[in-house]
Amino acid sequence: MPASSVALIGSPGPAAAFTAALDQAGLAYVRYDEPPVELTAYRAVIVLAGTYPEPGRINGSRLASYLRSGGAAYIEYTVDDGFLPAGPVRDAHIERIFTREALTGIEPLSILDEQLSRAQEVVAPEGSIELLTYGSVAGTHKAVFGPPAHTFPALLDIPVGEGRLLYATTALSHHVRGRYKPVRRWTRLLRLIVAELTGTEAPTDLEVFTEPRVWVASGEPVKVVARTGKPPASDLELTEVSPGRFESEPMVLPDGEHTFVVGGQNATVTVGSRAERYRRMVDRGIAWFDRAGMFYDAPDGSRGVAEGFSNEIGFDGKLPFRPVPRGDCYTQTAHAFRMYADLAGFPRGHTIAANLMRQVVEEEQLTDRNPLYGAFEPRGSRTDLTRTNNLFADDGGWISLFALISGHLEAGLRGVESLIRTANTELGLQVDPWRTPSTLLVKGWDEFGRSPIEDGLDLTSHWQSSALCAYLYAYGITCEPSYLAIAERGLEHMASHHPRARLETSRTCEAGRFLLPLAGGYFYTRKPLYLETLLKLAAYLKSRQGADGGFAEWDGKCPPSNEAYGVDEASIFQANGDPVTDQLYGTPFAAWALPIVHQITGEPIFAELAEGVLDYLSRIQIDDPADEQLHGTWQRAFDFDAWEYFGSNADIGWGPYCVETGWSVAPTLIAAMQYLQAEPFFPAAQTVGAPTNPSVAPADPAAVVASVRSEFASILAREPAEPSFHRRQDGRISRRQAGVQAILGDLQAAGEPAWARNDPWNSYEIYVRGTDNHLHHTYLDDRVGQGRWHQLGDLELADDPVVAFNPGADTIEVYVLAADRRIHHCSMIDVRGGHTPWEPVGTLHFTGSPAVMYDEKLGAVRLTANDTAGQDRRTRKVNRWHLPWQDYSRWITS
Repeated sequence: MPASSVALIGSPGPAAAFTAALDQAGLAYVRYDEPPVELTAYRAVIVLAGTYPEPGRINGSRLASYLRSGGAAYIEYTVDDGFLPAGPVRDAHIERIFTREALTGIEPLSILDEQLSRAQEVVAPEGSIELLTYGSVAGTHKAVFGPPAHTFPALLDIPVGEGRLLYATTALSHHVRGRYKPVRRWTRLLRLIVAELTGTEAPTDLEVFTEPRVWVASGEPVKVVARTGKPPASDLELTEVSPGRFESEPMVLPDGEHTFVVGGQNATVTVGSRAERYRRMVDRGIAWFDRAGMFYDAPDGSRGVAEGFSNEIGFDGKLPFRPVPRGDCYTQTAHAFRMYADLAGFPRGHTIAANLMRQVVEEEQLTDRNPLYGAFEPRGSRTDLTRTNNLFADDGGWISLFALISGHLEAGLRGVESLIRTANTELGLQVDPWRTPSTLLVKGWDEFGRSPIEDGLDLTSHWQSSALCAYLYAYGITCEPSYLAIAERGLEHMASHHPRARLETSRTCEAGRFLLPLAGGYFYTRKPLYLETLLKLAAYLKSRQGADGGFAEWDGKCPPSNEAYGVDEASIFQANGDPVTDQLYGTPFAAWALPIVHQITGEPIFAELAEGVLDYLSRIQIDDPADEQLHGTWQRAFDFDAWEYFGSNADIGWGPYCVETGWSVAPTLIAAMQYLQAEPFFPAAQTVGAPTNPSVAPADPAAVVASVRSEFASILAREPAEPSFHRRQDGRISRRQAGVQAILGDLQAAGEPAWARNDPWNSYEIYVRGTDNHLHHTYLDDRVGQGRWHQLGDLELADDPVVAFNPGADTIEVYVLAADRRIHHCSMIDVRGGHTPWEPVGTLHFTGSPAVMYDEKLGAVRLTANDTAGQDRRTRKVNRWHLPWQDYSRWITS
């Protein structure tokens, strides 16, 4: 074997990362699954961790001899009998890898984001040089605050006798499968490792692309760009316009695909119709929902839609599935599929939309008669107070808006009226956008309306815009002037203070989110202030728009130190100038609003911005048919200079690699279809009438407004409202109170519920036999609302329960026919949900549950039942005991 060869030890998967670097360096290599007996014939040895995320294992004695005699080796994430550095193995969640000064070829403090990785926390041996380091560092491409206080080595250069060992404490070869970012930097790193091992020179970096990238609209110019350290070979005439950047003259190309070759690399661009490109984007985005399993195993949407994928990429290179049932994701997805059904003649789209909206309206709107009334549980079906999530104003605004758009007028208006009651009365803006249910219950509507808006929350479109849009849309379909008035108060305040704003994520996101409510306000009022503010927003967005059409993030909520990295919600960039766009909180909403603003105002700037950003979204849509998770979608952060999904990973909840069905994918699709269909978004106030969705029965909007408001007035006046409960066809229990229905959780009932008023606790106690034939209990409290279902013991039932309130003992008496054919009893005692153990009432056997009533004359609960012999029997409860069963006829005679 020639001494110029490299021994590559590892399985084919990990080896592929290094074979590419070896091939580009022109080096011969031989791959082995296990170390060969003789290593001295090789100029370098590379040992890979083929069992990652578990460390590799090797006999280090032969490698030690090879190195001491002058050999060079790269070994990663491996344990042996004491030769290699050793330390505890742990997962690195927040920490990222960054470069040190000693690594030539990549600038110091450059970040290599290895997602979730597993590493050995070793101590650098004496005399070694640290080339790469693990640490929690703030920054996008660079660790802007330098190394943090706590670090540990990621790559060490260790002298061994006459030789040299490069030891990685994690599997750097995993960067391809693990989707490590940015890709070009990781590729460069492996080339540098090969060059260091073999004493060769790393190839010069060359990047060739078109500008705009990927696709350009018919008749628009495109140029070829090369970034490299020296003039590249090309048939095109390239001019160095800045150090290391070479460009061709702009060209207008005919429709079709065009490929240019520069320095041996290809750059391809497609030229074609904008409408066809957007339609292609929409088709692929809609198909993604099925490919990625967003509808679970129910393609009609009857099981809901998942939130998407979480940010932290696993060891297998997959994003974690995020099944959270978010109402905002449901409603935005429903609207996207409803639009697609009309655009593409896709009937399933209407079915999906109807099923998603039904779940939100029936199961997520809070209808307990307290200050939570009308709001939407943002993270799933309604539950009891202890499990109800924060009632986020932005989520509630979007859900209310899309409920109105879908034709669910009553539910949408309840949502709007709820938002009005959590707004500051003077400004019309939300007081506490992430309010907890307990805060709202304690304060009540009147105090909320009087409360000041603190911390600049009156000047953030992130939290305020969706509620404003809901008010405006409600005005459009009802002509109720108070809805327009509250929207105007909010818009006047925010527009008059522009450009002052609370930057919840960034100034760019705030600008994009402010467009739609301003457009609605201008549509209904034609106030010059709204148009002036829209034009200022357009000028700002134009200043941030790159050559490919995206709006760069600017003025963000970025970590002020390494210690603040990864501990809170944050922007996906670190500093102004980072070439990053936000596909979660910014780009989709701007793309959605801009065609609407252009349609309303007629100002050309909005059409230019709209086409630019929609072009951009079509270019960065993930195009990888082999990737079932991501083909056809968008992730949160895109680096339009590196041209890949990448950004600062500081956000603790929704980092740069997450995917969201709502907020990101659905609004992007809505934006493209809004452009293609050119339908008005806000309904003209003078053409009120039937709801948007013809499948919902038409209603008189004014009458619905009056009815919904009377519901709130009744609650405020604390007027009693007797509830009733019944079993639905799907087996779940439904409550009807003051004409409003609510589903009580997912419990499957085998029979009809029984309930009684519990006056000492100001509640109703509800009991039902489940399909498991056990008794289940919940309550409806006058103040805190519905409780959760709890199973009462393990007694097996043969019939439905019967209940009665016993005022003599202040208890609810519960009776059931058990599987042993005896009547059993328990009492609800004065602790919420607490019940006495089951006890049989005598030894007789019966055909069904008894009839129960409280006899005021006797001051006791009386029972009547038919035994298995056909005799009618009676007894009554005295104190905590039941008298023996008596024959009903003898009782009457006596």
